[in-house]
Amino acid sequence: MLSRTLAAAALLVLASCGFELRGDTEVGIRKLFISAVGPSSVQADIRRTLLAGPTRLVATPVEADAHLRILQEEREKTISAITGSGRVYEYQLVLRVRYELVIPGREDPVIPPTKLETRRLISYSETAPTAKEAEELLLYKDMQLDISHQILRQVAAAAAKNKAS
Repeated sequence: MLSRTLAAAALLVLASCGFELRGDTEVGIRKLFISAVGPSSVQADIRRTLLAGPTRLVATPVEADAHLRILQEEREKTISAITGSGRVYEYQLVLRVRYELVIPGREDPVIPPTKLETRRLISYSETAPTAKEAEELLLYKDMQLDISHQILRQVAAAAAKNKAS
């Protein structure tokens, strides 16, 4: 009885705060072709996200309503802080992605070449290098997802603006 009351109270709190499960990713484009110059983890994340939604990914740009091009993706790792003894204390991880959105038959891109960049700091430990390497990979994965969601939001905004004009 008590557990049911607590469950009902939790549902009531979630419903009243506006909580809603994330739905399908809607970008406003029926058929999309995605390409990348070189290997791209962000492209893979965008594809994976769009597979759950109404947008159909097509095999060639000819059959697409729009073409999302990942022009560049680069990772950078630099020393951010050192200790008083000259040892590395912290690294800065950077992920940069350049992309554009082109609609066949239009001269200018709907989204001109745009660069997105995200940064994360990671501390370094000589005693746990394997754990820090795994943490670095997780941070890069988080950065990829962050940038892929930013790109999809910008594509959705551009598609809505393009339909309005």
